[in-house]
Amino acid sequence: MADELVIFEQKPAANYLIAGWRRQWSNGGRISSGLPRYLIEKLSAKKIGELGPQVSTMCYPFQVAGTHDAFRPVAAFQEGLPSESMHRENYFFDGGNGLIIFLGEEPWYRLDLYVQGFIEAIKELGIKQTVAVEGVNGPAPPDLERRITCAYSKATMKEDLERFGLQFSSYGSDGRRGPTIGMALVSMAHFEYPDIEMFRLGAMAPLYPLLSSNNQQLGITRDHRSFYDIMRRLNAMFDLTIDLNELKSLADVESRELQTNLEKLSDSSREARQVIEQVRAEYSYTPFEQRVELDPALDQTLEDILRNLPGSSDRD
Repeated sequence: MADELVIFEQKPAANYLIAGWRRQWSNGGRISSGLPRYLIEKLSAKKIGELGPQVSTMCYPFQVAGTHDAFRPVAAFQEGLPSESMHRENYFFDGGNGLIIFLGEEPWYRLDLYVQGFIEAIKELGIKQTVAVEGVNGPAPPDLERRITCAYSKATMKEDLERFGLQFSSYGSDGRRGPTIGMALVSMAHFEYPDIEMFRLGAMAPLYPLLSSNNQQLGITRDHRSFYDIMRRLNAMFDLTIDLNELKSLADVESRELQTNLEKLSDSSREARQVIEQVRAEYSYTPFEQRVELDPALDQTLEDILRNLPGSSDRD
């Protein structure tokens, strides 16, 4: 039906949703568009549904002057004959083991309608928690763990989130600032959908105010270290078992390449060296170390062993 906000072909058992957006403002390091796409491909995730035709009709322009086809809907032809109807890509995928992945297009209009459809999908699938992944570009040493900031929709979530090496955002508290799509969803969940648990994780992808020898700004376009540092946390939060070794390998290669270029520039320019050294001195992050949770029965067994060791009574 044309007025449907969400359409599902299947509704698998689901607990958690990881969401990102293409063509959006907060996509530094291609984190918001790239991380969901990486997970979809790695997990061979199957498309199970999408935001419906009313969202596609009401939330986007056909075009913006001077942008060619950047904002037009997707279309396809075969030998001159239309092979696909025009559509927007706001898709839900089943990643298995209770994980749903969403990859969408940031809305231009009617945010209320877009969010209504998104929340309706969460409720239909029975999702317990939803995370929006986003990124910003900024001066960050490539060899260090990425800074991960967090905003969340319910006060009761904070105690649990504090265990995962996050910096809680005070974005907009010191002056007017417009929200990202992830922040907007968290804000609307808090004020309008209080039964929904949603949070936003934002990572800083390295981008320096310096140019390479071929006049390219020094940074990492698709920052797999940000992917890795976000997924380490989500694996632990959601009890996932996604293998992150490939992400770590890709991250190490990218970080070494940028570090090498920074060192070359530092050797040839005193001004560049000062900038690079200042970035390292001022950079801060909250490290994440995954805790090992012992089974209560095993914990009691270890305690009994320690208590019965020779001389243990002398230490009481």
